[in-house]
Amino acid sequence: LYARKCLFIRQKSGKTAPFTLNAAQKHVHKALETQISEQGYVRALIVKGRQQGCSTYVAGRFFWKSTHRRGINVFILSHLEAASRNLADMVRRFHAYCPAVMRPVMTRSNRQSIKFGHMDSGYRIGTARSSGVGRSDTIQLFHGSEVAFWPNGRQHLSGILQTIPDGQDTEVILESTSDGPQGVFYDMCKQAQYGESDFQVI
Repeated sequence: LYARKCLFIRQKSGKTAPFTLNAAQKHVHKALETQISEQGYVRALIVKGRQQGCSTYVAGRFFWKSTHRRGINVFILSHLEAASRNLADMVRRFHAYCPAVMRPVMTRSNRQSIKFGHMDSGYRIGTARSSGVGRSDTIQLFHGSEVAFWPNGRQHLSGILQTIPDGQDTEVILESTSDGPQGVFYDMCKQAQYGESDFQVI
């Protein structure tokens, strides 16, 4: 309901339209909501197909959560600067089209951050090609995009996951298309499949 009424996305035609979840997005949503109801937090690895809207879903989910609770820090990290910029632009579009009664005041908006100052919430945006990115913040919601293609994925995840508190209402969602049977994303998916971590594979 929130997506249809409050979030707007740019369609492939270039037209802006309400965000109506497709079948793949509903599948992801159900899995995440089941996990948070059972465990109190989300740790998820999404092995995605192309153009199914998984990144859009995660962006919408985190906008919903960060604009309804105070003190929420969101961190978005993608494999390329252009991809990180596209996700940040999606967040700005959500804000611009959100009905006024539901829209927080944006007090900062630049290449690396978006801030809802009166709520003490906001976003940091980074690129996985930068070393040490994301290490200095405390993060409640983390969106890692195209993780299989991060050049220093193991190093980045080791640092970033340490900044996310254990416990209730934190979410780590790592999504990627496949880069074959190699790298940290593949290894994390295999560990999750064997029950060796608290992540679920979707």
